Amino acid sequence: QDWKDGEITQQEYRDMKADYERQTSDISAVLTRLNAERAELANGVDNEHPALVAFMKYQNIEALNREILVELVDYIKVYENGNISVKFKFADELRKIAEYIEINTTEDTAVAG
Repeated sequence: QDWKDGEITQQEYRDMKADYERQTSDISAVLTRLNAERAELANGVDNEHPALVAFMKYQNIEALNREILVELVDYIKVYENGNISVKFKFADELRKIAEYIEINTTEDTAVAG
């Protein structure tokens, strides 16, 4: 309407339209990814999930060794100030598993209550 009223030029209209289409495409991609994650969570997590298998294998470790580090840790950064950060290989998968457990526990409690 702004273009028809002469408040913006045809080029400004085209630029705005292209920007809106790009935003729509980006949002659609995010929605697709989130729906896929939701479907994955809805399907549940079985005992064969690689993250669960790895962490169950080492659930009661008493000593850290190379085998455990290689299987569970992606990398370890040691900074000059002495701080350390650890990036686990299955961090995202474990987050999703925790969300699945929380969702199903909450739903079970709500149904039972």
